[in-house]
This record gives sequence, structure tokens and C-alpha cells, in this order.
Amino acid sequence: MGKVALPFRAAAWFLPAILVAFGVNCLAQAPITNGLAARWTGDGNAKDRAGHFDGQVSGGLRYVPGPAAAQAFQFNGGDAKVDFGANVGNFGTRDFTVAFWMKTDSQIPLEAFLDKKPTCDGRYSHWTITSGGGEPRVAGILVFAICEGSYKAASDCLLSSRPMNDGQWHHIAWVRQSTSSGSVSGLAYVDGALDVSKTYPEAVGIANQSPLLLGRDTCECCDGRRAYSGAAAEVQLFSHALSAEEILAIYKAGKADK
Repeated sequence: MGKVALPFRAAAWFLPAILVAFGVNCLAQAPITNGLAARWTGDGNAKDRAGHFDGQVSGGLRYVPGPAAAQAFQFNGGDAKVDFGANVGNFGTRDFTVAFWMKTDSQIPLEAFLDKKPTCDGRYSHWTITSGGGEPRVAGILVFAICEGSYKAASDCLLSSRPMNDGQWHHIAWVRQSTSSGSVSGLAYVDGALDVSKTYPEAVGIANQSPLLLGRDTCECCDGRRAYSGAAAEVQLFSHALSAEEILAIYKAGKADK
């Protein structure tokens, strides 16, 4: 019997169907690389998959199953941390996106997550993300803060609308986006959907020589915050504001293999 040639349209449909049938989702998993400055997957090491900012792991950090078919960083709430160095996370006044997956069930009112801060006294411009916070402090609420330094209080501060400490994987994206009027928007996305947003008069410049830390925070010495207890994966920094569609695509890609 001779071979039967599939029409082009049928073949174009047939190949993805075969891939899905065998659990292959390579097209959906393709990472967004436009403006990608750093990408730490947590898949067994702290290598930067996008650039030159490999992290240094220390303390009791372990690796556990991640949100996709890979591994994730697991922090012990004590000495575990990843140090990405001082040359990454200096966004200046530019737009940016910080995206990551996290999983925690901690009931600690305030924990470190990502920190780029030389000291805890507000002398230098910095940015930080904590798990827990607010007034009064609520465990699991994510706080995204930018401080302009010179001993001024955090001028750009955004809190998630609900706690993330339910023991499930959540995808988080924090975006700073310029507007046509000269102001800037701060936006936080949870699991692919916009959660909260706020408008600020201008962009605060962020640049310092402190290392970007995952799992620890400079202010553990001073304000009662603790080291992070939970998992993190696919930590990504972008040098521009991702669109809502791009953030949803990242979430769907990670969720596909969960």
C-alpha cells in the first residue's frame, strides 16, 4: 500500500496533537526572552539561564519539586539563601518586571523574600519583596516596596490583596510601568491576573552596591522579620514592563505541567 500524504493543514494539526498525547508541551513552555535580564529556575542550581548573574547558594538550602517539571529552591527559615551579586536588580528609573513562583504555608507575620538593600536604616535607594507585612502585619501578604533612600520612607509600596501562604504554588509578577503623563504605575499580578495597582507621581531611582538576596533580608537584624520559609522557582527580572498578556502566558506555561 502506498504512503498517504497528509494535507498541510491536517499535518499542522496532527503534530501538536501527538506532542500533547505524549505529554510534550515544548511550544507552551518557551520562555519570554524579550527584555529578560536574569532567570534563575532553581532547577538543581542557581545558574542564571539568561545572562551572567549566577547565584551563590549557602546555608541549608535544598531543592524540591517545582511548579513545572523541574526543581525549585527550598528555604528553611534560617540560614538558607541565594546571593545573586550586586550587579543585578539596579533598575534606575526604568520600567521593570520581577516575576517568580512561590509556595509557602508560613504563619510568620513578616518574612524575607527578595532583598536589594545595603542597610535597614533607609540611607540608600533599594527595593524589596517580603512575605507578610502591612499594618497590622498579616502573614502571607506580599509587600512590594521601593525606597528612594536618604532616610525617606518607602515611597512606592504595593500590597497583595490576599495572603499567599496557603501551601500552593502561586505565580507573582511585579511591574513598574511608565505612563504618557510622566507618572508610573505599580502593578502586581497573581496567577496570571491583575491583583492590585497604584499610580505614583514619578519613578524612584533604584541603584546600589548591595547584593540581590533570595530568602534573606538585611532587616532581619532590626524589625522582627525572619528568613523565608518556603519554596521559590523561575525567578525572572525583565528590563521593561511585561504586558498582561505576557504575564498570563508565563503563568499558563508554568501551570501546564503542575
